[in-house]
Order: sequence, then C-alpha cells, then structure tokens
Amino acid sequence: MKNNQNDMVRVYSDTEITIEMMRTELAKIGIPSLVKNEFRSGVMAGFGASPNSVDLYVKAENFEKATSVIQDLNQDE
Repeated sequence: MKNNQNDMVRVYSDTEITIEMMRTELAKIGIPSLVKNEFRSGVMAGFGASPNSVDLYVKAENFEKATSVIQDLNQDE
C-alpha cells in the first residue's frame, strides 16, 4: 500500500507536548500519525512561529476514530 501524504488530514493542533501525548495514545490503538511542527521548523530557520503551531495528521480513513479519541483525552484534562 502506498503511503501518500495527500491522504492525511489534520486532526489536532496544539503544543509539541500535547501533540506527542495525543500521538502516543493514537499509536496505542493502532492509528499511525504524522506531526508537522512549524514552531521547530521556524526556530531552526531563524524565524519564529507560535509554540502552538504543531499539527497532528492521520490518514483520512482514521479521521473519525482519531477525533473521538482526541475528544475523550481532552475531556480528561
């Protein structure tokens, strides 16, 4: 099966710490994800970005399940 980034959809944006926690929880139930960290990229390039510029992506086919998990995790906070 071909892994195409066009099949990826953003499910959540927050800080790097929160996104990593969400990613870990999704991995526990078999949902692979991709993190796009604009903050880190901006710092490395010499210009800034918001620390909340970290996005979590999943395959479109996992969107509903991932969204449900993320909502549950946010309710626990």
